[in-house]
Amino acid sequence: MPSSQSIFISYRRSDTIGHTGRMYDRLVAEFGRGNVFKDVDDIPLGLDFAEHLDKAVSQCQVVIVVIGKTWTTVVDENGNRRLDSQDDFVRIEVESALKRGIPVIPVLLEGVSMPNRAQLPQSLHPLVRRNGTQVGYDPRFHTDMDRLIKGLKALMRVAESAPDPASEERPVSKRETQTEPKPVAQAVKAALAEDIPVAPAKPSMPTFSFGVVKVDAKGNQTQREQRSAEYRREDLGQGITLDMVAIPGGHFQMGSADGQGDNDERPQHEVTVQPFLMGKYPVTQAQWKAVAALPEVERSLEAKPSRFNGPNRPVEKVNWDAAVEFCQRLSRKTGHGYRLPSEAEWEYACRAGTSSAFHYGETLTADLANYRASSTFGSGPKGKYRNETTEVSSFPANDFGLCDMHGNVWEWCQDHWHENYQGAPTDGSAWLSSEENARRLLRGGSWNAYPDLCRSALRFRFARALRGNGFGFRVVCAASWTL
Repeated sequence: MPSSQSIFISYRRSDTIGHTGRMYDRLVAEFGRGNVFKDVDDIPLGLDFAEHLDKAVSQCQVVIVVIGKTWTTVVDENGNRRLDSQDDFVRIEVESALKRGIPVIPVLLEGVSMPNRAQLPQSLHPLVRRNGTQVGYDPRFHTDMDRLIKGLKALMRVAESAPDPASEERPVSKRETQTEPKPVAQAVKAALAEDIPVAPAKPSMPTFSFGVVKVDAKGNQTQREQRSAEYRREDLGQGITLDMVAIPGGHFQMGSADGQGDNDERPQHEVTVQPFLMGKYPVTQAQWKAVAALPEVERSLEAKPSRFNGPNRPVEKVNWDAAVEFCQRLSRKTGHGYRLPSEAEWEYACRAGTSSAFHYGETLTADLANYRASSTFGSGPKGKYRNETTEVSSFPANDFGLCDMHGNVWEWCQDHWHENYQGAPTDGSAWLSSEENARRLLRGGSWNAYPDLCRSALRFRFARALRGNGFGFRVVCAASWTL
């Protein structure tokens, strides 16, 4: 074998040190300590890091890039998050491998999905989708590592059978040693083209298309375009399914700025949300009935709690405890961890990259949502007040592909009620207290709510045990769900 070390592990220390250590130990057990390089820990003191990293990469046959939750951003001296600089060590390692034709395998840790393209080195854009894999935490860690090791061994077999550049008769120019792929890497690429097994890529999700509408302050349509989003489909039996839309991670300003909204929506603050899956629309009565028939976990569920009947209408008259029981039963049946969204996740998903009062724009109309349209918001028009729920997906989706985020039914969140955002989490997690009887959060408005109550930032609260005929919910699930 031409190199002294076969596998190079590239990672951001501040993000993945503990998990990367476990990965390193497993790889050392399989391939030997001399065949695994775990970047800065193995660099002798006093050497130029960039130069030594470039040399170490050149001696390896495969580079594993471990991508954790903060891999694509750093925090500066003022505490602000920004894209990493071009001279970051991770970028040096990745680009050093790619310019030599050395295979790069991105490994996404659990809870991390495809980062935004703008957050990756240009050279990694196609690799994460095509050649990426995922490694979870206990109990998935060892299973996922077994899959990764199997793929690496296939690469090693190909690499070991390739010719050594040192055995070639002709002289090699300095330019060739810097930019031309090694014969080893060429053989590995050929093997990949022939579908020789490697670490399994994260299965690509199916996509669906949807129309997105934007309006001006008077409710006039200013934009309409087609978009697509990835999703997972859960089979609940008897032809009933649950579609979960892939919500990309990112940052957003949560709440309302000074002079806007209500006092409990301030202070406005930046929140970082990790990728997750969210129900395309609120849980329907058909979905509720299917899950309510499953074995009880903590409490009984009424099969038909709703006032307005219809299998494709949202289930309502559901209290917080019943919504949690639904998630527990669904999790037990499917093996996927379903739960209610955190308040931050809900607002992030509702806004879908917008900062206006509604994801449609600065007002709401009866053509866009089901609410008390006999009242107006801002300069928007009056419309038909339907006085009942409507079937889900009756109105245009937001930019993420989610329907009914404004109106139809209020949606329960995990969080306990707090009077404002002073001290609120900034990582997208639910804000809980020690008071189990605290009121719980609802978001989004309902069929009988005034338009102001349907805003993206609006917060509503009620006792966890109360059932209103406008109270429903939608579920979320981890982004690492694989089929």
